[in-house]
Parts: sequence; C-alpha cells; structure tokens
Amino acid sequence: MRPTRRGLANTTLLAAAVALSWVLWARPKPQAAAPPPLAPIQSSAITTITIMRPGRPTIRLRRIGRHWRLVEPFKARAARFRVEAITDIVDSTPRDHFTPPKGPLSAFGLAPPRAVVILNTRRILIGRRRPFGDLRYILTGGDIALVPAEVIHPRELTSDSFLSTRLLGHGMHPVAFTLPHLTVSRHDGIWRAAPSEAHISNDRINGFVDAWRYARALSVSRYHGAPVVGRVVIAYHTRGAHKVRVAHTLAIDILARHPELVLLRPDQGLEYHFPQEIGKRLLAIGPRARTP
Repeated sequence: MRPTRRGLANTTLLAAAVALSWVLWARPKPQAAAPPPLAPIQSSAITTITIMRPGRPTIRLRRIGRHWRLVEPFKARAARFRVEAITDIVDSTPRDHFTPPKGPLSAFGLAPPRAVVILNTRRILIGRRRPFGDLRYILTGGDIALVPAEVIHPRELTSDSFLSTRLLGHGMHPVAFTLPHLTVSRHDGIWRAAPSEAHISNDRINGFVDAWRYARALSVSRYHGAPVVGRVVIAYHTRGAHKVRVAHTLAIDILARHPELVLLRPDQGLEYHFPQEIGKRLLAIGPRARTP
C-alpha cells in the first residue's frame, strides 16, 4: 500500500521535531554565574590587618615585602600561613546573604560583634554561629552573609596565635654557634666543631647547623619570667645595601631542657617551646657530645 501525501508530511514533521529536540538537548547549557566572594577585594592586595575583640588588646599586622609582621600589641614576626587564613576570608563564598533587618542585630551576634576584622579599609564584623547548619553570621558591605563556621573562629584571634614558630628569621645566615661546652663555626665554607672528636662526621655537624637554621617550635608565647639555665650565642650575617655582609650576634637563653626544650629570645621577649627530641639535636652533636 502506497503512503499517502498526508502520511509523508506527518512523517517529515515528526522527524524534524525529533531532530530539533536532539539539537536543543545537545546544545551546551548556559553555566550558572558563580556566586560572588564575601568582599570585593583581592586577598593578595591586603597589606594591613586590624583585629578588635571586646576586652582584648587591638591586634595589628602589616605586610613588609613578602613577610608579615605583628606590630601591635607588640612587635614580632608573624606566621604567614596563619595570616593568610585571615586574608582568605574575602575569597570565601557565602551560603546565603540578606539585608539586615531594622533594629538591633544582637540576634546575629553582631551587636556587639564577636570580633571586628579590618582588611586594608574593608570592615568585617564577625557574629555568632547559627544554631543549625554550622554557619556563622558576618556583616560586611551592608549585608549579612552566612559563611561556613570554620572560615573564622573569633576566640582564636589572639596575638600569640599569629606568632611565627620559626626560631631564626629569614635573611639570617649563621657562621658560628657557641654553647657552654661546644662551638661550631664555619671556616672556608666547611663547618667544624670544637672540641673535635673523631667520631663526629661532617654530616652530623651539618645536621646540627641545619637543625638550628630551620628550627620551628611547637608553640610560641610571651616570656613568663622563668630563670635562665644556659645560653647559646649565634654569630650571623645579613645582607645590607649592595649585598654587603653585616655581622651580628644573637643571644638565645635556655629556660628548660626537660620535659621540653624552652628557648628565650630576649630581643623579642618570646619563648619557643620544642619537644625534647628536637632539643637534643639543638644542644648536642653525636651520642657522646656534651650538652650545656
């Protein structure tokens, strides 16, 4: 039986509809616009940070070159990763945001706020955690935003929490270490220990020097007044103008050896706390080396 003209037309229309449906389905779908970050400022452009908490001293940090320094309530080197945890707030994506209601904002923990963070000139008020969903209220730019609670913890915003755990700062190039019963110094590019013992290899001496160069404490705090039980003097140089070497000495006091090693930098008024195993590497070379 030959198909009728109407049947052919219907078949053609059906095929065209199927083809159009496939084209519409296969066409790339428009991507949803990414939600804006918390604040319209690049974290890499932040050079100053001010943190205020009720009843606590104001904390100020400043970026100098590539390094951050704590400038208030006292001066010290700052831990870069800890500072970046604050500057990265501006890049966090709010789960929700809304215009603040009229009246006090105490229901959101924003009147007064748990903390105020100022990044350059951008003011961010940190509120309380929401009772459900593990989110925190933050007020900035006229809106209240809800961000994951782990983005910032107001109680952890203390001056000590920003301290660098590295004992020796960047740019310090040691040339000698003087302990009460041991001296390690560099001559013609080679590190030597005195008094020298046959069993002490160059690798052990170099390991001793590297332990000091890269020493990082488990924690750092302000000096609490403990008595000094020993001292280490480090001779080092820095590079001044036109890369001229400038000689310096740094005295580091020993406050305790057990159950942990506690070292004091009097120039900073800071205590550096190390596990006992690290202490052995900093105060001796080899199994028979004497400790101060």
